[in-house]
Amino acid sequence: MSDFQSFRDAVLEDEDLQEQVISIVNTATTNGSGLGDGIATLAKTHGYTITSDEVYAHADFLGQDGDLTDFELEMISGGGNPALGGGNS
Repeated sequence: MSDFQSFRDAVLEDEDLQEQVISIVNTATTNGSGLGDGIATLAKTHGYTITSDEVYAHADFLGQDGDLTDFELEMISGGGNPALGGGNS
């Protein structure tokens, strides 16, 4: 399993990580940049090695396994980054 997938699974299981991801997405949306670096940095602090490019390459990870999780639904409906399937652009 790739570190990206492992990190994604960790986020889906940890509400604190979910809140941190949402914060990064919201900040990046406001600033117009920083999503990939922010997620990659968060992953690194939790022992996963992913790059900014991987974050963007996997922007379609929401719902990857079929049904959306509650967190993924929140990312979509909560005004998340349009690159991740959310937002009101």
